[in-house]
Amino acid sequence: MPRRSNRCGSTRAIGDEPPLGADFPGRACFAGIVGTVPRIGDGLDAVTAFAGAAVAGMALFLPFTFRTTAASALDSPYRVTSLVNGVPRAAALGLIVAVVVAVLVRPLTRPGLVWLTATCATAALAVNYYIGTLMTSADVLTTQNYIDSICGGAAYGALGICSLRMRWPAVGFAVGTIVVFVYGEVVAIFTSNSAQADKSAHSPTWLVLCALVLLAVTTVRHQHGVILGAPPRLAADLPIAPIIAATLLALTLLLTTEWLSGEFDGRRASTAQVGLAVVLTVAAAFATALLLPDRDGAAVLLAVSLAAVADSLGDAPSLGWNLLVVIAVVVATVLAGLARPSPWPVLFGAATIAIFSLFTDNVGWTVTWTIGTGLLAAVAGYGFASVRVSYLPSAVLALGALYLPSILWAIPTRLRNWPAGGVNADDRTPGFAALAITLGAAAALALFYRVRPPAPAPRS
Repeated sequence: MPRRSNRCGSTRAIGDEPPLGADFPGRACFAGIVGTVPRIGDGLDAVTAFAGAAVAGMALFLPFTFRTTAASALDSPYRVTSLVNGVPRAAALGLIVAVVVAVLVRPLTRPGLVWLTATCATAALAVNYYIGTLMTSADVLTTQNYIDSICGGAAYGALGICSLRMRWPAVGFAVGTIVVFVYGEVVAIFTSNSAQADKSAHSPTWLVLCALVLLAVTTVRHQHGVILGAPPRLAADLPIAPIIAATLLALTLLLTTEWLSGEFDGRRASTAQVGLAVVLTVAAAFATALLLPDRDGAAVLLAVSLAAVADSLGDAPSLGWNLLVVIAVVVATVLAGLARPSPWPVLFGAATIAIFSLFTDNVGWTVTWTIGTGLLAAVAGYGFASVRVSYLPSAVLALGALYLPSILWAIPTRLRNWPAGGVNADDRTPGFAALAITLGAAAALALFYRVRPPAPAPRS
């Protein structure tokens, strides 16, 4: 059957992934995306993907919060401990859910069903937020944080599958993912070791409602769409490798982070212990890369290094209007990376950020924060555009890996607001650890390319 000319997807989302071994879905579209003008429907899909990715990313990356009238409840040690323990665990759980959902909805030939899945998950997220506004006790905080991440993971996985099949929604999904990543890394969740930061560090209600409305409208728009040309699959054919890879990566990073945090509990961990955590991080990323098909796993190595160097930077009370600058930088670098994709500049940029964090004591805070935030936004934006996968759930895993905890969460210093506890390490320890992870990821990527040759180009 001849294919429609709109292979990359349109308002009817007609198109399909390339054969296994081909590059990132929609590469032909991305090659000419710069200079093209989206139609109204494409623009609506892009805005929907941006808002949906932002809401789902916040659910994965930022702690759940609720209104309280008692200052003692807000700053109670139980609440702080629940947030510290729950946030990394919820992020790991949410990523696994995202990949499972992505694998399950990937074979669907009706894009409207995939959009509907994302809409329903976002609706559940909104209900959880509403219930949270009625709570005045911290007793249910951990449970609601996990529900928040599960719903966010389901929304992120489904939205990733339907967005990454089309060019402009893919850009919107990328920008939403990376903006939340940058925001969550540079904005302090805590203002001290015992007080939670302002509620601006959490998902705003208006954004959740806007994303829900946009997703509902987009679901209706795509309800009659059909994806043509996808090879038939058996009903029981469930690719389990991405699910195993996500579980391996999430649990290894989580357990390593919690182990290192325990080593800093009441004492200063040794360099050997930090080094062992670095080795475990790189090894987990490399093993995950080997589990994914073809060269999809290269994106995981990039994500792990970016997450580490982002944690090496300091944080600030809020972004304010600088959020618009971050969005502009991310959009520009995503488009630039689509024109000339390569993973090596991403690792070079990550190493630059890690080295920069080692010398931040010698410059003013404003300069440090501005340069660090700009570099992180630029490198992360270009990094997404450098992702090339043959199987869409691999892209969901790679992008979602940005939200996983890194071992730097467990290293307490006087410059970091995250209440890791224990005896403060040297201020440069996080920077050296991030640089070691980046160099290890570069070596792992070189080895990965040697053991995993490129797949032959598909015949036109």
